[in-house]
Order: sequence, then structure tokens, then C-alpha cells
Amino acid sequence: MNRRYYQIGGVTIEMDSDLPFQESTFAPKFDIFRVPEPGKDVVRLHHHFSLPHLTKEDLGIIVYDKPPWRIHQNDDYFNYLMIGAGNKSPSMMGIFSRDYQNGHIYSINEKIFRHGNLESLTMFPTDQIFLSPLFANRQGCLIHGAGMVIDGKGLLFIGHSEAGKSTTVTMLQEEGDILCDDRIIVRQYPENFTIYGTWSHGTVPIISPRSAPLQAVMFIEKSSENRLIPMTDRSEALRLFPEFVIKSLVTPDWWLKIIDVLGNLVQQVPVYRLQLDKSGMVKKIIRNPLS
Repeated sequence: MNRRYYQIGGVTIEMDSDLPFQESTFAPKFDIFRVPEPGKDVVRLHHHFSLPHLTKEDLGIIVYDKPPWRIHQNDDYFNYLMIGAGNKSPSMMGIFSRDYQNGHIYSINEKIFRHGNLESLTMFPTDQIFLSPLFANRQGCLIHGAGMVIDGKGLLFIGHSEAGKSTTVTMLQEEGDILCDDRIIVRQYPENFTIYGTWSHGTVPIISPRSAPLQAVMFIEKSSENRLIPMTDRSEALRLFPEFVIKSLVTPDWWLKIIDVLGNLVQQVPVYRLQLDKSGMVKKIIRNPLS
């Protein structure tokens, strides 16, 4: 059996393949997420290397059509077809159960798999295509942000590209452990919100499969001074969050789940505006949320 297990965000991904795995099949960044056996929550993906024959009736209705993706939906599955601009035939397909608990990935080019060093487990341009709806079904979401664990507590730094997420965690590197500087998983549990590291890093190639209870969320703003300003208006924080949520196939059902999670998050977790320069003074001002 060609099988491996990877764990991310508290979920085990069982990877099967019609071709044997090599040590170099996936990029080295995945090594620390690999586990010897599955946990309690398991989703299954299977790689195949020829395309299935599906009729229009099999595929179902088109719910998204913008290169490189055409996505169909039927009663049981979401069917993802990777179709380049001007092409009629897909080069890859992903067939996922409606709850994303099971998926089959089909590629016409096994050479890419054999060559190895794949940057995603799915062989798609990014795994967030699969992970975003998966975690929405688990009271969670992927956030465009950087995460750290300091004194056993999770800090989430949110901002657009070039806002200073990578700079912030680099300045704080000696204070704790970087989870990732670009994509963080947030999940709601009965006892708390928890953040998890991912393999989707930005300019800082430090990642971790660790997790920690979420202690504070900080929206980064460039400034000539360093200040940490509490956001007492929770509705303001709720308005900011959605633009930083990583989106895949956006459906009304998906949005309702995300908004529910974010609404609870801003009520339960302190949210701040983090104004900072690059002097390194951020090390002092983040101590207040950690106390």
C-alpha cells in the first residue's frame, strides 16, 4: 500500500497513491507534518494518474468558472477541473465528497509526481483549495496571517502582503516559536480558540505543526511609533476579519460557517491594532496581552 499520513490543524490527512512514494516526493517542508499513524480525525486523499471519464450529468452544475478552475457540483461531490486559459480539456481533476472528507486527485502527468519535490500534497497550485472548506466544516478557517507561540500562548498577527507579518515574527523569533508567517489555521473548541502552524510560509521559511490557545489577535499597521491599541468595538474587528480569510470555493453555506466562527472569535479573544516600526520595540509592547 502506497500510503502516508500528515497532520495539520488537528486533522490527519491520509495520502494514498497509485504510484510509490519516494523520500523526495513532497518538498522537505512537509517532513515535520508527517506522522507514523492516523489520529482521531482522518480525511483521505488518493492520487491517480489518468483522468476519469465523466459525463455532464456526472459532473453536475457549474458553480465556479474562472481559469484555471472550473468547479461542478452534483448531489454527492464537488468536481474540480483544472483548465488553462484557451484549453478545453483538464490537465487535473479533483473529486471531493461534499464534506471534503474524501478526495480523489487525477493527473495526466505522472512525471511531475515522479520528479518529486511537490509543493502541495494535492499537486494543486496550493493546498488551501482543499483545506479552506475542510476546516470550515470543523469550526475553523485559514487566515492570511503569521502566528507564534510565546510562553505557551498563541499570538496571531494579521495583515496584507508587505504589512509586516514576516518582519514582526522575525523580530520576535527569540521570544518563542514561529508557527508560520503567512497562513495560520484557527479553530474553535468548547474551551478556547486554538491556532496551528501550516506549511504555507511566506518569506520566512520557518514552519511548525505546533498549536497553542489563541491569546490575542493583532492587526498590523505600519507606523513611526510602536503602540498596541485594544479594539473595544468588536463589530469593527468583525468587519476587518473576512478580507483576511483564505477563500476557496465560496458558497453561502461556507460563509455562514466562517462568519459564525469569526463572530465567536471577536467575542472571546482580545483584538488589537498593532502599530509598529522596525526598531524591535514590539518585543516590549506584546507583553501586555501575554500577562
